[in-house]
Amino acid sequence: MADKEDPQYPVGYKKPPRHTQFKRGMSGNAKGRPKGAKNFATVLEQELSARIVVTENGKRKRISKREAIAKQTVNKAAAGDHKATSILLNEARFQESQKQLLPVAQSLIVAPEDQMVMDSILQRILQARSSPLNGGSVPEPREEGEL
Repeated sequence: MADKEDPQYPVGYKKPPRHTQFKRGMSGNAKGRPKGAKNFATVLEQELSARIVVTENGKRKRISKREAIAKQTVNKAAAGDHKATSILLNEARFQESQKQLLPVAQSLIVAPEDQMVMDSILQRILQARSSPLNGGSVPEPREEGEL
């Protein structure tokens, strides 16, 4: 980088004027997301995992809010609430489709024999990169016409 006092510092593409450049150690987005701020998914997961006290069959017990929502939805659907029934059936369909996809996902797991072959190829590549013949570095690509 050119000296700060350099009067010949070229200003142009990818070379902003010195007075508009970010100062060393300063953030380019000082009013951005504060450290420790949680996104919506994290907050939602924490709230659904939070435990509450419920009375079930005359006994008090602690369950997660997620479990309480599931119990309420099932109970309302059983009592004839059409909206709860619709939500419950949609979720049941989704869960069934996930179970059908499970065998497909398991077939994507690499067999032990294949894993051994891939590991040996990786080892050969790593050994070739660190061999003393090329000084421990990856060989430079050749120019076209070069032998």
